[in-house]
Amino acid sequence: MYAVTGAFGQTGRIVSQTLLDAGQAVRMIVRRDDAEAAAWRAKGAEVVCSDVHDLPALTAALRGAQAAYLLNPPNYMVDDMFAVARQVHGKLVAAANDAGLPHIVALSSVGAQHEQGTGNILTTHDFEQQLAGFKGIRTVLRAANFVENWAWSIQPVAGQGILPSMFLPVDKALPMVSARDIGATVAALLMDNPASNRLIALHGPTDVSPADAATALTHLLRRSVEAVAVPREQWRDIFLSKGFPVTSADAFCEMFDGFNSGHIVFDGELEIRRGSTSLETALRAVLAAAKAGSA
Repeated sequence: MYAVTGAFGQTGRIVSQTLLDAGQAVRMIVRRDDAEAAAWRAKGAEVVCSDVHDLPALTAALRGAQAAYLLNPPNYMVDDMFAVARQVHGKLVAAANDAGLPHIVALSSVGAQHEQGTGNILTTHDFEQQLAGFKGIRTVLRAANFVENWAWSIQPVAGQGILPSMFLPVDKALPMVSARDIGATVAALLMDNPASNRLIALHGPTDVSPADAATALTHLLRRSVEAVAVPREQWRDIFLSKGFPVTSADAFCEMFDGFNSGHIVFDGELEIRRGSTSLETALRAVLAAAKAGSA
């Protein structure tokens, strides 16, 4: 049986479905027991509720698994996202050890090797550091930027035909990967039986730029979409206007600066894997989700 934390999230759903499709037993660890949980039970998954801050409950949810997928999506809306992330990472590692897990696959990020200058990616650096205390075998998957993050800019795309970008310049290509490929890769890694720790970089099929994303959206929407640079001096106010606390707003700004300067990149002795989902396919799903959400 494989345990999946964050099982109702972007990647967790894909991991769970891929494992079920492969005939594997799956325990989905979630925060709520609702209609979605019932739907997954109907598919054959076991669904259990556990708060990541509740160490005994989390340990019980992981116990008996032959491997588990661990992740901690940053909580951007708390006053100190870094402090909360450190606490959650500690609980995840402690629960995995207390449950006696032999193998974990942990989601990290491009740039996680750095101790500074990466903004919110610093949370994954902390995760990797704490994972060193795991007593079993660990597979750390450093994923490129999620293509799905372009969903944040869908409203101006639909309304004005522009794709605002803080990745600058807009014709600079960066590693990006679909959540679909992350989930499928995680599932495959869970079903492996590695003999030692692994550190893997996951890219998409090709690097892509904001201009590439605008071109793909032009094809999908059958209207002109142009990638437009957001001036650096506006970034902080934009994040604050969306309700993000100061710490999170500053972290986002630092992260984009890190990408634009070339500081945040894949480096080191990494095994490299590539997903197969094209930019246009991933963005088609983003548009469909946005349409469903507005219906």
